[in-house]
Amino acid sequence: MHTQFSFLEKIVQKQSISIIVPCFNESEGIESLKKKLLPVLEELRKMRNVEIICVDDGSGDDTFLKLHEYFGQEAQIIRHPKNKGLSAATKTGVAHSTGDIICTIDSDCTYEPHQLIGLLDLMYNDVDIVTASPYHPKGKVRNVPEWRLFLSKGLSKLYRLVLPQKLYTYTSMFRAYRREVLETVRITHPGFLGLVEIIAEAMLLGYQVAEYPAELKRREFGQSKLRVVRVIWSHLKYISRLIVRQLLPQKTKRLRKANVLNKYHQREYDKVYKK
Repeated sequence: MHTQFSFLEKIVQKQSISIIVPCFNESEGIESLKKKLLPVLEELRKMRNVEIICVDDGSGDDTFLKLHEYFGQEAQIIRHPKNKGLSAATKTGVAHSTGDIICTIDSDCTYEPHQLIGLLDLMYNDVDIVTASPYHPKGKVRNVPEWRLFLSKGLSKLYRLVLPQKLYTYTSMFRAYRREVLETVRITHPGFLGLVEIIAEAMLLGYQVAEYPAELKRREFGQSKLRVVRVIWSHLKYISRLIVRQLLPQKTKRLRKANVLNKYHQREYDKVYKK
């Protein structure tokens, strides 16, 4: 058994990684992000090919210039002409990526980048997504505003009630995905809700999610971009739709999953064989 695990571990270690960093008005923190992320890249590149893709999501400050100043030699830097939201920036990053495993991290370092190494260690065997989980019994929260904890924990409890896999945290952006997941799951919400939509829809398609007990801390630079009332309302509407869908006959669910996966595999076939 140990030999089998070592073999699987070696396969995972050879998989290439794309790290996507959405940024919106984060000028003050870009230098700090580089200092914290570069040691992680050095560690990961000992065994894997790693690329970084920074997406400036229509910032109104000089974030785009700072990205070029500090990451010009390290990353692809892409700019949205106007703000489209977190999940839209993630989709743009995926479209420009080449990795077998795609990671999304917070540009404000509320999850320290070094946690990416431990998170990736859980990406093996039948795991398709690994998500940071500060609300896990072994996770930590440090100096985070009470309103953010109330919002995030409350939403995670609601999603826990309606989704098939019971996680402690559904709202983290700090994650790793197998490429197939992000190329299969349809994202319809462009903002913060879209990040939860990815994990919810993946679960409903049968993808397996693991949690990494992580530490979430207060941001050091800039301000949160969340619009609390809008976020809560959008999540409640989405949760109500999930409840309705859970009541659908099992045959309908199986057909939906088969159709989505068939479309994915057809795209993969076309990439290789279609001229």
